[in-house]
Amino acid sequence: MPWACWPDSKTPEPMAVSSPAAALPAARGLYHGTKVVIALFLAGFVVYGGGLYSFVLFVPPLTAEFHWSRAATSGLVTAFWLSAPMILFGGAAIERFGAIRLLIAGIVIEALCVSLLATVGTFGEMYLLRAAMGFGKVMFAVTLPYVVSRWFARHYSLGLGVVWSGWQFGGLVLAPVTGEIIVRYGWRTACLAIAAGLLTLALVPVLATMRPRAPSDLGVGLDGDALRSASGNAPPGAAAPGAAPAARAGGAAQSMRILVCAPMFWLIALATVFFYTTYGGLLTHEASIVEGAGFSPRLASVVLGSTAGFAGLGSLSVGWLLDRHSIRWVGVGLHVLLLAGAVSLLLVDRVHSPVALVTYAAFFGVTIGGSDVYFVAVLRRRFAAISVAHSYSAWYFCEILTLLLAGPAAGRIFDLTGNYAATLALLAGSAGLAFLCSYFVWRPVGLARDARLPV
Repeated sequence: MPWACWPDSKTPEPMAVSSPAAALPAARGLYHGTKVVIALFLAGFVVYGGGLYSFVLFVPPLTAEFHWSRAATSGLVTAFWLSAPMILFGGAAIERFGAIRLLIAGIVIEALCVSLLATVGTFGEMYLLRAAMGFGKVMFAVTLPYVVSRWFARHYSLGLGVVWSGWQFGGLVLAPVTGEIIVRYGWRTACLAIAAGLLTLALVPVLATMRPRAPSDLGVGLDGDALRSASGNAPPGAAAPGAAPAARAGGAAQSMRILVCAPMFWLIALATVFFYTTYGGLLTHEASIVEGAGFSPRLASVVLGSTAGFAGLGSLSVGWLLDRHSIRWVGVGLHVLLLAGAVSLLLVDRVHSPVALVTYAAFFGVTIGGSDVYFVAVLRRRFAAISVAHSYSAWYFCEILTLLLAGPAAGRIFDLTGNYAATLALLAGSAGLAFLCSYFVWRPVGLARDARLPV
């Protein structure tokens, strides 16, 4: 088929042709792409630190106040992901409306919904608002790999890792702060505090940095390099660095057709389902497990925050490693850490070990931070002929749908058994199955260090 996407294609991220000048000097001062990354870091700091990590701490007070089951309150956490089907249209929405409009709209929607949470008192109303928050989050998150690709090539994974580390460091800072607000003033006040942060720390930096759309608008190339003509330094089959990426394999419909018809994509999707089943189950229930093991609620919030801190380091370190080393071995390390994290939390539940608690925070935290960066690198390598705006949208749908179901499923197992031992054992088994599926993703050539995308 003429549009078939071969897994080991080395076509780089697509870029529109820049101006024909042979070589323009790079602009002095801080590269604007770095400013964009900082703005996205701050936005994710609040969008995820407040909307996801901190909301996990709402489960115990909501259970106590409304006498809902653990499965129901866990469902409020994972309702954040209910808008998963909309992710499939992420690439098309970027083409139609532009990435910046989606970013801004997502932040505003999330701020409005989290402020309204403080005014409701029924499960149905709260669930709908959490689902709407998820829609805003999807509009925000689906654009990030694409926006980073407009500014970086050699340092793409590191740039994306910095952006996503903002989500994790947001959890590190905001989870303990939110826990303290809940203890002192109640969960409704905590909702209003998160909304205020979204409108200041998240929205303002995005508005301040997103006017230039690509490096060529400022007379420089990707990564801040000197701008050259298409014939000057572009690799065969690629356009010149410095301008905005364009779709490679046609529009959204054709890109989705390529992915759906590719066995490799479904293998990656299956690995994603098993991987993020463990991820979502552990993340949703870790606070309850820690408290159930006899540790205080405040210590639970500290552990949650430290997990996010390790996740921030994971985003940065995995991004750095992916730009320099084999994707295959980075993936092996992440899968081993996920399994070790699940086993560590099982030890916390069974023997109430502080050492296992610290081990869990470190291992699972690094996995949280590095996993999305790793999977995007796999997608860009295996489907290099498709714009990341489309491949990431399709893969992200699999991730979010899994996270939507993982928390309530783990909560249901807890409700049936009355303890977390069986739940954590199943989650550890899911991590093992993720490793098995990923083994077949790693087997074909093209993920070694010497198979990096030409840039």
